[in-house]
Amino acid sequence: MSLQEIFWRPSAVTAVLVLLTLLFCRGSVSTPVIKVMSNVSSRVVLQCESAGWYPEPELLWLDGEGNLLSAGPTETLRGPDDLYTVSSRVTVEKRHSNNITCRVQQRNTNQSRETHIHVPGSAVRKEPSATFIIVIIGLLYVGAVIAFVWNFILSKKPDTKVNETELKTMKQKGSRAPADDTETKEIKEEPPSEQLEDDTSAVDMSEVIKEGEENQETETQSTAQSALTSSEN
Repeated sequence: MSLQEIFWRPSAVTAVLVLLTLLFCRGSVSTPVIKVMSNVSSRVVLQCESAGWYPEPELLWLDGEGNLLSAGPTETLRGPDDLYTVSSRVTVEKRHSNNITCRVQQRNTNQSRETHIHVPGSAVRKEPSATFIIVIIGLLYVGAVIAFVWNFILSKKPDTKVNETELKTMKQKGSRAPADDTETKEIKEEPPSEQLEDDTSAVDMSEVIKEGEENQETETQSTAQSALTSSEN
């Protein structure tokens, strides 16, 4: 078999084309690019993308210890030049010194590219448990009941200051009461003497009036008798 026959076999032609493609594409594959797609709470969503691969490569996510991470499905796009672009996303926890690696490799050609990114840790926020919430609510309820009872007791308790002032005023009134009574007695004792004097004067006047009336009657009678005697004569 001649060299020309070997070279023009279909399998040989295919192998040569593959070798030429690999030699051409070896320097054209891009280094994976990692982007932060989301950074909320204690998690980070990362995306890795790499282009210019042939044949189709695989994309892997690794942690700082080299362990494989569970990521989403790899999206593959084949361009008009028959070269592949691959991309994938992964969600990682924020931890202390958390180094993430995106690796794109083609095992048949022993090609590999990788990029590292450091995800800073964040303070761990613990959500309050149901027991803690119940205890807080119970304490608030007990405090409200105690405040209500205390206010009720204070409202029913008499005011000692008011009572003391009332007692002082009562004592002062009690000390002044006898003098007032004597004054009222003296005032009340005076009117009877005045009333007696008025009564006696009234009696005297009535007697004088009666005497005057009697004198007038006697005079009228005497005048009448004298008139009668004169007429008879």
